[in-house]
Amino acid sequence: MTLSLYRRYRPQRFFEVVGQNAAIELLSRSVELERTAHAYLFSGPRGCGKTTAARLLAKAVNCLNREGAEPCCQCQNCLAITAGESLDVIEIDGASNNSVDEVRELKTHVGLVPFASRRKIYIIDEVHMLTVSAFNALLKTLEEPPSHVIFVLATTEPHKVPVTIRSRCQHISFRSIETKMIFNRLVEVCKTEGAEAQEEALWEVARQADGALRDALSMLEQALNHREGELTLAGVEALLGEGSRPALERWLSRWQSPDAEFFSDLHRMLTVGSSPQHFIEELFSLLRNLWLTAQWSDIPDVLDVSEQEREFLKAQAPQWEPARLQRMMSFLAALLPQVRQGMRTDVLSGLLMLEITRLGEETSPKTPSEGGRTRVEVSLPLIAPLEPKAEKTEEAGKAGKAEKAEKKPQKVFSGREAQKEEPSQSPELLKRSFALPEVEWKVCAAPEREELLDCLHDGDFLLYCALLNVPFLCAKDEQRGDVLLLDFPESLRYPYEVLSLSRHRSTLQRLFSRFEGGVFLRLGEEGHACFPIEPEGQAKVGQAAPDLSERLFPDEDSSDEGSFDSGTGEKKAGATVEGVLPFEGLLRDVSRLMSGELLLVRSSSEDGSDELALGSDEDKDENE
Repeated sequence: MTLSLYRRYRPQRFFEVVGQNAAIELLSRSVELERTAHAYLFSGPRGCGKTTAARLLAKAVNCLNREGAEPCCQCQNCLAITAGESLDVIEIDGASNNSVDEVRELKTHVGLVPFASRRKIYIIDEVHMLTVSAFNALLKTLEEPPSHVIFVLATTEPHKVPVTIRSRCQHISFRSIETKMIFNRLVEVCKTEGAEAQEEALWEVARQADGALRDALSMLEQALNHREGELTLAGVEALLGEGSRPALERWLSRWQSPDAEFFSDLHRMLTVGSSPQHFIEELFSLLRNLWLTAQWSDIPDVLDVSEQEREFLKAQAPQWEPARLQRMMSFLAALLPQVRQGMRTDVLSGLLMLEITRLGEETSPKTPSEGGRTRVEVSLPLIAPLEPKAEKTEEAGKAGKAEKAEKKPQKVFSGREAQKEEPSQSPELLKRSFALPEVEWKVCAAPEREELLDCLHDGDFLLYCALLNVPFLCAKDEQRGDVLLLDFPESLRYPYEVLSLSRHRSTLQRLFSRFEGGVFLRLGEEGHACFPIEPEGQAKVGQAAPDLSERLFPDEDSSDEGSFDSGTGEKKAGATVEGVLPFEGLLRDVSRLMSGELLLVRSSSEDGSDELALGSDEDKDENE
């Protein structure tokens, strides 16, 4: 029986370890200076060299003819450790020996002196699989082991190791190995084995390994056995499945004009490929590289890609718009969790083709580039005036009801509310209330923006947090004066909804009173004006906010009878609210101090019935 490639080519000296320079330098210096710790915790992804480093540490501290930090690999101790026959190097599988009884048995042997070596090395692999009781039983021994004992704990999930264990060890992190380093190691192995291999085939094996050199050597061995010592890209695809990086590049180059063959290639890669999840991940990675190259033309020189892929990126990037690549990457990112949970390949191919077709129908001019960096021009369209919905035609017999409805008090709507309701205001009134001034907006200078944020920080910390990442645009209106626009992106819809509440808009107008032309909120085609809006629907810039308590608490000399309508705040005939409430002044003071609003007042009549008075429907909705 022959040894597998990953066992045959396991590093025997520190300098042979690939891609772990920081960890290996720390270990070799500790050995050279005779300052090895009593316990180590090696953490990192699979196949990156944790167990190999632990064995090298065991060989180095027990070597009889060590030169500096490197073991000689020829003495009795080195040969026994390499063959796995040393009685002083004990390797334990933490996944299968994870009970407290096995840890107690280990503790009974820790005190025994080494048989033929200077130090006893305990290597516990997958240590995070130990039970809580086993960890507790190991604590004291791990903290103060005998002077001749070294513990090496290895894990792929260090966050599952209790902090009491981690604090007793020197934690050394191992990282994923770069694709280029894996490729270079595969080239050396193929030369040693005398196997002919195509460069792109080795790059594909290195990419499939995903940073694990052990997996790369295992796949290389399978591919060499599949084609009897010859490694080709076709052989790698036949073994690992369709959807290699060169195949994806050929398929992607025809994305601009999809046809029947384009769909058949996609379907074949999804059905014959390794897995739909792997296909989506590889496609996302390729689109990411294309997007980076479209942004910065010299980025392929620093990417961890092959020379063939580097040439593909430089040739294809000018034909792609960064915005289109971004939308496709966002689509794949949203699709990936569903693919991981399980999705039929025909459904997945249909969704991909639907998105590709939709993106192909969108036409947007290519943005100019300067110095290899794409310059994005941002346009700021004005908020279109909200057009009232067309009222349904009524029969002649209902004309009287329509005329009566027009005489009712009108509510003022903002944002999406205006799209749901059917306001009877004229378009001129709506435009006067909600349309932005037709001015040239400019991004506020950094000092001015910092000054405005400091004002918010001192005045209302909630608004300060909500506006931290919002662009501030300012302009000069000849008729109104200085105006301010808070332009929310779609990703900040929740802060926009919060600041759209009337109490927050009133606070913004008060804190930003220097903008006598008004303060506006915008998200896409939705908008709000922060200046006060009167009950009649007239919006006057620079006017103080109306005191709602004047409507809810009538003056003492008011002899008008009636309660207040919950929608308009107007009095209704048939009921009375006598006198002034004893806490009226207190409520007014508190509302002014806290920038609040009065939403509800309840009064009881002599017969015991309750009467309610609300501010406005907008306030009622916010309260609910």
